[in-house]
Order: sequence, then structure tokens, then C-alpha cells
Amino acid sequence: MKKNEELFYLIKSLTKSEKRYFKLSAQGNESAEYLHLFDAIEAQKVYDETKIKTLFKDKTFVLQLTTIKNYLKQRILQSLRSYHSRISKNAELMDIIRNVEILYHKGQYSICKSELNRAEKKAKNFQQDMLLFHIEDWKRKVHQALYPQDFTTLKTIIEKQKDTLDSTNEYIDLLLANVDPAQFSLSHKKSVSLQNKTLKTLHKYRKQLLSKHTDKARQTLENLIKEWEQSPELLKEYFAMYFSVNNNLLGFLVFNKQYKEAFVRILLLKQKAQTITTISAAIIKETLRLYNIELEIHRNLKDLHTTHEVINEIQTFINTHKTLVPNNYWLSFRFQFANIYFLKEDYKKALQWINDILNHQTKKDRKDLITHTYWLNLLVHYELGNGFTLRYLIDSMKKQLRKQKNIVFYEKTILKFLSKTVEYDAIEKRKAFIDLNDQLEEYPIPDHILGYVDFTEWIFKKC
Repeated sequence: MKKNEELFYLIKSLTKSEKRYFKLSAQGNESAEYLHLFDAIEAQKVYDETKIKTLFKDKTFVLQLTTIKNYLKQRILQSLRSYHSRISKNAELMDIIRNVEILYHKGQYSICKSELNRAEKKAKNFQQDMLLFHIEDWKRKVHQALYPQDFTTLKTIIEKQKDTLDSTNEYIDLLLANVDPAQFSLSHKKSVSLQNKTLKTLHKYRKQLLSKHTDKARQTLENLIKEWEQSPELLKEYFAMYFSVNNNLLGFLVFNKQYKEAFVRILLLKQKAQTITTISAAIIKETLRLYNIELEIHRNLKDLHTTHEVINEIQTFINTHKTLVPNNYWLSFRFQFANIYFLKEDYKKALQWINDILNHQTKKDRKDLITHTYWLNLLVHYELGNGFTLRYLIDSMKKQLRKQKNIVFYEKTILKFLSKTVEYDAIEKRKAFIDLNDQLEEYPIPDHILGYVDFTEWIFKKC
């Protein structure tokens, strides 16, 4: 994202209700220049500053476009802060701290105290140690203003501040340890905060995996999930963290081919996710991760009959949250849809998704996914017996590969095979597939390539 596009993407990220709230908050300023600019940018599909300048060429503010864009951005952010004032306990506590600062400067120490007591209770209940440090700091300032000689109470407040810093420092250490679990070891001191305990447990889980203690690793995650479920308020407040732990367990189950159990857990996790009313980018990311795991189960269990339902569900979810889903995520999912339908031998549906990708590709798309979509396209046309189309596509594929790099052995061999055998009868094809399999056993296709399109499995099924 370029600097001058920030406002465009901010506006595009707004929901209908957020836009309505912003415009209502600007009532009485219908002629305000920043509102005209808002409408003009909102109407664009791709940001074009030249068109904006042309549209407002008769307006004096266009001479200071950067200034008014910054002003509009700040007005939108101010509106979002107000609209989402209760988005989380963190946001509520920050608002209380802002109120306390204003009240403190007005000398309203009594109101400050009652607000800080309320904030302290909430911060402790929801384990907001970093904000608790600031709350205690304001308690110290207020008490010092009221009782400057009461050093005993001041010392008690400062000791509380120190305790919150200890927990925060542990949190930082845990973040570092989870970046590289092999390099960091942690103290055996019991974590008080469930968030800190989660980070410590994930570190332990990764080390158990590295040591190949898979049963212990699984038990570690299951125990952590149970602990979260015993704290329903914290689970709701920090659902993205709980979601992430569950996704780790699901990834573990799928890796160990425990598909049935994973499938049941996916359904239960989706039910829990539906009870969360505040949808954040973090929750959307974890939901997409969950769908990726679910699609992997569908790739591995080709007899599952709910694939079409899951794909429709993913489409609906991405369309609903499209402003928060990067384009390459959507490209990745469409590629997976095409791949799954190909593996299930539903070649017409596979071709629909392939065409959707190839007909809407852009320069920003991941080149690896586009390249392997072309490969999938060749295999689908081969299976459909479209000989004339296939030979044209093979020529195009050769040109494309030569532009990127030299054509390697497996690419040359498969392209030649597809062109030569597309019109063979069943018996001839089977013999040709056996020969192809023998050639590729001698010069195997790299594993990272098979992660995109499993040529080996496709060839093996035809032998």
C-alpha cells in the first residue's frame, strides 16, 4: 500500500453502519469539503488521485489535498473510536484512562478515584496488566495530589505497579520465546495471566513437537483448551487467542491423519465462533485458517459429500468480509477449490474455478499460484478430452515457462505426454501412464511442487 492510498483503503474498509455513523457525526457540515472528498474516494474502485484533482479542479482545497486527506483520515478515525468504544475491555479501559486524565487536569480528584477503582476492577478481571500499570500510575498521581505526605499508601501503589510490570515483562519474554522456541528457555514460575500461560504452553507444545513427543504435545494443547473453556468471560474477550490454540490442535490432528476427530472439532469451533458478535481482523484470519484446515480434510478424504457446502460457506464468508480478506487469500482459496474438484474428478466444477482465476488475474497475484493454475488447467482439459484446446494451451504454457526459467525435466516430460496421449484409447493411455510413472520415478518431481498439484497421485491412479 502506497502512502497516498492509505485513506482510500481506510474508507474501503468501513462497513455500511460505520459509514452511516461517520456521516451522522458530521451532520450540520453537509457542505464540508472533507465530506465531498469522502464521497469521491468511496466511489472509486481503484484509487486515482489524478481523477480526484480533476473532479475538484474548481475547488480551492485541491491545492492542499494532502492536508485535507489527513484531516479526513483523522475525522474517520475519531468516528471509529466513538463507534467502537465498547469493542473490547481494552478499549473501554483506555477510554476511562482518557477520562481520568481530563478530570485530573480539572482537579476533579474524587471522580478520578471512583473511575480508577472501576477501571482497576475491570482490568484485574480481564487480566489487562499493561493497562493496569497505567491505572495504578494515575492512582498514584491522584493520591499524591490529595495526600502528598502519605508515603505509606504511595509505596503500596508503586509496589502494585511493579507487580504489573513483572507480568508484562514475562509477556514480552514469552513473545520472544514463541518466535524461536528452540533458542529460548523459560522459567518454571507459574503464570498468573491466562494469556501469558497460553504463550508459555504454546512454547512448551512446540518444543515437545521438536522432540517428537507427539502424545504429550497433543495433551498439552487439550489441557490448555479446557482451561480457556473454564473462563467463559476471558474466552469471549480474547476469542482470537482461543481460536488460534484450537487451530493448532486441528493442524496437529490433520497432520496425524485423525480426520474424523478434526472434523467434529471444526463443527464445534464454528458453533462457538457464531456466538462472538465482534468480528476482528484477527478472528477473520483464524477463521480462514480453520477453512484451510477443513479443505485439507476434503482433499484427503475424497469421499466426503459436503465439499460443495463448505466451498459455498467459504465464498459467503469471504464476500461478507471482503475488505478484511487480502486478494491473495481469495486467490489461494479458489485455487484450492479447483484442486479439490479435480481430485474428486468433478472436472467441470474444477474448470469453472480455474477460469475464474485466469479470467480475473492481476499483476499483484501470486505468480506461483497462477503458474500452477495453468498446470491444473492442462490436466482438466486432458481429462475432458479437449485435444485441440489442450495443444494450444501447452504451446502457451511452454512460452510462459521459458519467460520465467528453463523448462525442467518433469515439466518437459508431462507437457509432451499430455500433447501426445490426449486422444489415445483407454488401454493405450494406461500403458503411457505406466511409462510416465517410470520416467518420473527416475527423476522425481520436487515435493514443494506436489504441494500445489499432486501430479504423482494423478499419474498413479491412472496406471
